[in-house]
Amino acid sequence: MKKILILTSERTGTGHKSSANALEKQLKDLNYEVKQIDCFSTMKKTGELLENSYIPITTKFPLIFYIAFLFSQVFPDFISYLMYIKSRKMLKKEILNYKPNLIISNHPMFTKAISHLLKKEKLNIPFFIDVIDLVNPPKIWLDKNADIIFVPTDLIKSNYVKKGVESNKLIVSGFPIRNDIEKRTSPKTIKDYINILLVNPSVSLKKNILFVKEVSKIKNANINIICGRDVKLYNKLIKEQVSGKISQNVKVHSFVNNINEFLENAHILLTKAGPNMILEGARSGTAIVITGFIKGQENDNYKYVVDNNFGFKCDDPKKIYMQLNDFIKNHKLDECLKNVISADCNDGTKIITDYITDFFQKEKSTKKESLHYK
Repeated sequence: MKKILILTSERTGTGHKSSANALEKQLKDLNYEVKQIDCFSTMKKTGELLENSYIPITTKFPLIFYIAFLFSQVFPDFISYLMYIKSRKMLKKEILNYKPNLIISNHPMFTKAISHLLKKEKLNIPFFIDVIDLVNPPKIWLDKNADIIFVPTDLIKSNYVKKGVESNKLIVSGFPIRNDIEKRTSPKTIKDYINILLVNPSVSLKKNILFVKEVSKIKNANINIICGRDVKLYNKLIKEQVSGKISQNVKVHSFVNNINEFLENAHILLTKAGPNMILEGARSGTAIVITGFIKGQENDNYKYVVDNNFGFKCDDPKKIYMQLNDFIKNHKLDECLKNVISADCNDGTKIITDYITDFFQKEKSTKKESLHYK
């Protein structure tokens, strides 16, 4: 049985873990042995500090995060080398103990660090990268030494070729999306009520509260907000609702395990520009409103929604009621519900796992041929 090692992150946004889980499930269904490693755990206390500080920094100190992002854009090789220095001992131990037939990384901080380790230790293990940024991936994702790089779009493939990556190393795959979110094949219909879902619409607590208050003014709407692991937001919303400042037609949820059911029932999703949430929404046939972004990391992701005509951008909670009301009343929502079922990029799990199966089959055939010629 072939062994596959997936390098990911548990707590630097939900996209890494969610896409890793999607790949793991599909690969196991295909009878591969799969193991996930949180890359940051291989850096011990340093990695724990980096992971634990991700959400506080992006939400409370976005300027600091943006400066760090810009630094990584200017000095991507330096950042990769730091990751290598800090993680090499534990990573080497994990790799030697598990003995994988293939390694996949879906975190940008651990691309060149892995390929450098494999080369340094003379470990002849194929290394794939799964790029899970939607429009303009940070420079730290790019590693010309990887055997294969899965990218979400033709545009990113074209940009990578211009940067010197061999075209035959680039596979346009879209994103690995959890398979319990079924791809919608016909537009959702609206009957008596419009179902609106908010999933952490902003990195700002104040803006999140305002978004909920403004959206709750929409008539004939069932409104759900999922706070995830943002306990502070959940407690604040419950408090505001008890005091009567937020309408009772809003249902407030903390972390949920059935996001697929919420998306299946939603007509409109309001969320910040995290690529995973955008693509899960698109796959479920839901119109999308981009209401915020992590500066630097997610700036351009709204273009995927706007350019494909299945939603719009509004990061000002004071304007959301007016724009959302116009979106619904002037039948723009109906148009978006028709357009979104044609959205690309959301079949990544199958495309990637099918490629891996073909890769191993070709590898097996090559070995048989070489034995034959001997």
